[in-house]
Amino acid sequence: MPELDWKPLWRRDSRIARRRPWLAACTALLAVFAWAGAIGLVTGAVDLGAVVIERLPFHSTGFAGLSLALIVGVPMTVVTVLGARRDTRTSPAAVLAGAALIGWIVVEIGVIRTYNVLQPACALAGLAVLVAGLKDFGAPGPHER
Repeated sequence: MPELDWKPLWRRDSRIARRRPWLAACTALLAVFAWAGAIGLVTGAVDLGAVVIERLPFHSTGFAGLSLALIVGVPMTVVTVLGARRDTRTSPAAVLAGAALIGWIVVEIGVIRTYNVLQPACALAGLAVLVAGLKDFGAPGPHER
């Protein structure tokens, strides 16, 4: 019977500890957009209109901006940094960041009840990041080679 390896899958395979420049570049772009949107919402530079602001939690663009920064900006920034290094946590972080972006878009549509062409584009980008992270979860461990 083979010996069980209780380490998480992404720590078992040395191939996973590689640089992910394309993933880092894509998440960097998404992070910049998230941070720019968050700053715009917090400072009032982005005008959502009175109807949408009424639908926001606490009727606050500041709260929306802070939420965007924490839910999308921070995770995408983390994946960018990890993906640019040889960090084994890149894949799980990408899964979480991609799921967070998709969740953000779903909640955004439900809360503000308006449609923008950027919403499906961002959801697809989140799906791409999530799938890029999942790619390494099927890699065999060293005992399976």
